Amino acid sequence: MAKKIFGEEIGAWTELKLEYIRKYLGAYSNILNLAGFKEYYFVDTFAGSGICRSKKTKKAVPGSPMIALSIQPSFTKYFFIELDHNKIMKLEEMRKKYFPQKDIIITEGDCNIKIDSILNQIRDDIPFVALLDPQAGDLYWETIHKISLKKKAEVLINFPLGMAIRRYMPLTKGKEVSENMEEKLNKIFGNDNNWKQIYLERKKGTISPVVAREKYLDLYLNNLLSTGFQYYAVKDIKNSLGNHIYYLIFGSKHIKGLEKMKDVIVKDETERNTLFFIQDLASKIYRTFHGERNLNLNIILEKLLPGKHLYRKQDFKNALIVLERKKKLKRAKTRKNARSFQDNESFGIL
Repeated sequence: MAKKIFGEEIGAWTELKLEYIRKYLGAYSNILNLAGFKEYYFVDTFAGSGICRSKKTKKAVPGSPMIALSIQPSFTKYFFIELDHNKIMKLEEMRKKYFPQKDIIITEGDCNIKIDSILNQIRDDIPFVALLDPQAGDLYWETIHKISLKKKAEVLINFPLGMAIRRYMPLTKGKEVSENMEEKLNKIFGNDNNWKQIYLERKKGTISPVVAREKYLDLYLNNLLSTGFQYYAVKDIKNSLGNHIYYLIFGSKHIKGLEKMKDVIVKDETERNTLFFIQDLASKIYRTFHGERNLNLNIILEKLLPGKHLYRKQDFKNALIVLERKKKLKRAKTRKNARSFQDNESFGIL
């Protein structure tokens, strides 16, 4: 039966992304369940068919709908939006065969249009996570903004800069961004001017591809912060040659959500294995908070955990121990043989 509902073929980097999605959704569901929430939802705006095929092994790979539906404890409701009618039929088939008892709403159409009807079905007091995973530049900023208006929304966004968006901006001499593509880029970035400036700098050769990529990302992240998502984390997804393909961006209004997402996306980064990784963080904490006497871990995380860096909550605890050993940190209450820091434990940076 599975062969009949296969969707698109996917590469190793997509399989990796799906693994991050699985880990985060599992953590998210556990947190809300333990916190006593009776309802929490999953919204998938580019749902696909539910099951993919691995390009490498040719075997079935659960897509994001199948992953979400398999998470335990279960979400209480699922919303799947998909533009392709054939994929909609496969989603319906998957639901009937594997998940007939779950509360699933499948909507056919453009998520940028259909998102209003979905959000109208979610009360403001219900937490939900929205997966925004377009194959190309088909996610418009207005859709993210609408989701952000919900008090308990979190988002996981595929920002397909390398896969699609940069292809809309020709660098060849004599070629310009078409009028239709300019309109599309404005919808993607939610801004009429800033992306153009980066593009023109890149086309003139005054900035490198890497610098341009960082500027596009920063523009997108600044827009995300402006919508009310206070915290974000970024995963740079690369192919087997180490080349950038797209960014996986997490946005939340809650520091605890950020802590869990950081745990998911940075664990396997090779850059974390350098000799001075924790030492560098300790130095950053010292520079930022030197002279302050009424600190705790939560205050430091609030200021320094968000961002594009590869630090996790545990790294900050380890860095505080480094500062304490160097006698640059003093606890308000001495704890004999303490090997870590409690979230609300008071200390000062000397």
